[in-house]
Amino acid sequence: MNFDQMILLSVQDFVRNDWLNSIMCTVTVMGNKGLIWLVFLLVLLLYPKTRKLGIVAGLSFILCVGVGEVLKHTVMRPRPFLEIADLVPLVTPSKSSSFPSLHTVSSFSVAWIFLWAPIGKIRYAVFLFAVWMAFSRIYVGVHYPSDILGGILLALAGSYIVWCWKGHILEKNYRRIKL
Repeated sequence: MNFDQMILLSVQDFVRNDWLNSIMCTVTVMGNKGLIWLVFLLVLLLYPKTRKLGIVAGLSFILCVGVGEVLKHTVMRPRPFLEIADLVPLVTPSKSSSFPSLHTVSSFSVAWIFLWAPIGKIRYAVFLFAVWMAFSRIYVGVHYPSDILGGILLALAGSYIVWCWKGHILEKNYRRIKL
């Protein structure tokens, strides 16, 4: 048994319980197709005060999820419940590959941008929600911990690229808004 398998089975055997199961399943479903993040980004784009942040976070989301999709189709890692006989997924399993976790990629593509933006304490809430979303994927048994780590690192790299280029990207249309 490798480290990934050991963590998954330990979470299943020692952390899962009826009360947490419903919460974690809800959190993980909220991340399906990146829907919660797309709605969040749309809300940011609607308001002039947050529009620039919404554009930067949206570009990060698009870049990171796009690269994540390519990796997912390239690596083709089987889902853990297909490889570990004793692992029982709590949600209807996706038919897509396991690496990287796109729930994690989408969550952290927005969370890293928020963490770096000087916007007050909300950035910590967004980041903690991304951590919660990522852990929910392990909890429900549909991703290896290394899928999660890969998703976090992919989002870190993609978000950093967008963050470094944000001035150049936004200078033509949003000169009056500072971030």
